[in-house]
Amino acid sequence: MILKTFAELPALETEPGTDCTFIGHNPSGESLLTVAYATKRDFLSVPKTYTLVQFKGDKNIPLEFHSVSRQDYLEQLELSNSWFKAGLYELEKTKDYTILLLLTNDRALEIIFTDFQVGEEVYHSADSQAALLQHIG
Repeated sequence: MILKTFAELPALETEPGTDCTFIGHNPSGESLLTVAYATKRDFLSVPKTYTLVQFKGDKNIPLEFHSVSRQDYLEQLELSNSWFKAGLYELEKTKDYTILLLLTNDRALEIIFTDFQVGEEVYHSADSQAALLQHIG
């Protein structure tokens, strides 16, 4: 299997490491998944900028997401763990839905969605969890 980069979202910052945080929520009866991940780092000594992205499904194709260890996910697909860099990958795209893989150094987050919206950028957060909490707080 060849993993194709998902270029519709800002690229995942991979140096010196990767992290992402997400929360599934259901405001006004609509299932949403908000994900925060690092997208920029000016210099190694400067804090990262985190981008927030909100994913959703629709009445025909509900939002679905799974978070497992990177190693388990790649083994399940019979892929070598060492071959794939952290990043955003498109596993499948149809006219109705997309399956996205957000691969970090230690986690695989697979998201099946019909639509997404890139939200705000949060600069100077300690990590993705702090960026997400600042956004929802």
